[in-house]
Amino acid sequence: MKKAAAATKRIKSDNQLLDQGISQLLAAVKQQAAAKGKPLKRDQLLKEGYSERFIAKVEQA
Repeated sequence: MKKAAAATKRIKSDNQLLDQGISQLLAAVKQQAAAKGKPLKRDQLLKEGYSERFIAKVEQA
């Protein structure tokens, strides 16, 4: 019996990896903010060291 061919791995570009990471981070930050009962503020996110790209995603969400 032959083994099934291994599924080819889909290679992601750097931008796709960044977007995926940002989405996961956004979900975690939103969950943390909801647990504390505080809204996400641009100034606070900048102060905590989040990137402009991440903050743009927060503002879209």
